[in-house]
Amino acid sequence: MGKGLQLSSGRIIALGRLLLAVLYLLAIWTDATQPARGPAETYSLMALYIGFAAGMVALTWSNWWRDARLAGPAHAVDIAMFTALVLLTEGYTSPFFAFFMFVLLAAAFRWNWHATALTATLLTLLYLAAGLMVRSSGIEFDPQRFMVRTGHLVILSLIVIWFGANQRWTLFDPGKREMLSEPSLDESPLDAGLRTVMIIVGAKTGLFLWRDHSRPAFAGLAIDEGSVSELEVSPPAIANAVSTTPFLYDLKRCRGLRRDAERNLIELPPQEAIAELAAIRPPVKGGLAIPVQTDSGEGILLLEGVRGLSTDHILLGEQMATELAAHLQRHALLRAAEESAEARSRLSLARDLHDSVVQFLAGAAFRLEAMKRSNGTGEEVEAGLNELKQLMLQEQRELRSFITSLRSGTLAAFSDLAKDLRALAVRLSRQWDINCEFSSRSAEMMIPTRVRLDAQQLMREAVANAVRHAAAKSVTVELAALPHGLTLDIVNDGAEFKPRGGRIEMPTSLKERVEQAGGTLKMARGMGVTKLSISLPIGEVGN
Repeated sequence: MGKGLQLSSGRIIALGRLLLAVLYLLAIWTDATQPARGPAETYSLMALYIGFAAGMVALTWSNWWRDARLAGPAHAVDIAMFTALVLLTEGYTSPFFAFFMFVLLAAAFRWNWHATALTATLLTLLYLAAGLMVRSSGIEFDPQRFMVRTGHLVILSLIVIWFGANQRWTLFDPGKREMLSEPSLDESPLDAGLRTVMIIVGAKTGLFLWRDHSRPAFAGLAIDEGSVSELEVSPPAIANAVSTTPFLYDLKRCRGLRRDAERNLIELPPQEAIAELAAIRPPVKGGLAIPVQTDSGEGILLLEGVRGLSTDHILLGEQMATELAAHLQRHALLRAAEESAEARSRLSLARDLHDSVVQFLAGAAFRLEAMKRSNGTGEEVEAGLNELKQLMLQEQRELRSFITSLRSGTLAAFSDLAKDLRALAVRLSRQWDINCEFSSRSAEMMIPTRVRLDAQQLMREAVANAVRHAAAKSVTVELAALPHGLTLDIVNDGAEFKPRGGRIEMPTSLKERVEQAGGTLKMARGMGVTKLSISLPIGEVGN
């Protein structure tokens, strides 16, 4: 977009003025009927206007400050030239009344709709005045043609005024907007944002200073001819700059321009905003400043070495500030989502280790304590130790299988889950020295790996809780399939859980795992047993 703005609205207006002036002179020169009155005066006026137009091109082509300062006087000269052309070339029937559109569009491009409306009103009144002067001079007058042309001017004026009031000029290339739409966690958002904006504007040097609301100092980057360096600036240095809209600045000449809410150009002393940044390397001299603000922080971009820098870049800066703020917010959301996913993964892994390794070690300690008591009475403990050794080896194999399942992420048949839980019931019986029985209803269903692992860990935890906290001697587990899930009913003959605060609470570890899986957990007590009913959803997979 930087290359596109090499022909800014100021340059287009200046160049258009010069081309129209030359074209009108040639048209009058080749038309024997023109000018209708005052030939010498007309040619002199056209020559002066061509000189004026050429001078405006030379003075404003590469100077945004002169372009802004001379825009008003040049506009007044254009209006006067329109009136003179109408009067000197057949009056209200002048073939050059289309110059009206150039003057009107120039106002629409440079200023707000108020200035456009004022210009249109003035031009229309002048055209009417020219028509009345022609009529009073005795020259043949056609009322119908006069009214039609006046109507054309009014209608065109209303269209341009409406467009200026309701449309926003778009300078941001939609294709380059995509460069900021997909942030990457592998790249700093400041680096990516600064590089993208420099490409769009065509800047040779760029600085991006940023401060999160939680940090006292501004930190940022500088890119000068492809060389990247880190910056750190104290807060007072740009305290004023971040509160302004985009602006052009020239520190050497103490010049600055911004637009207000009505798109009027307002002078801005740049030394009040960014003078303290002049000591930064690379040094700040002149260019485009773009303040950026988000919910989490604030900052400013300084872009220098921009070819064809003009007041149009202020509007482009506003659009880029919006896009860059969105880029920073998207990056922050993406980072938060990744951190949340990592936290959930850590929590899930911790829960899995607790429900497998930790519970196994607790069971092993339980068996060792029992063997210790047996050894005190003279009973042989070697058989028990050998059995515990086998259980430890089997637990090691289970842990490896668990890790392999997490890596593969494949599906398993419902019958495989039933087989796993049946084998687990046998091991838990030996580990906790209880009677653990398992049963299931056959079903044709595929189970996601995560649900398969959850079911095993839930069974481990439920049996461990029943033995350790309720002194259960018998646990029965029943697995059943639902249309889009499965259920585990776990019944133990242990003592009733002690209520907390007047009510019985669900086991915390079981509750967290079930909620994480999107399932439900119910607990009931009656007839000397406690029943846990667990449902786990599996969605549409495997039906």
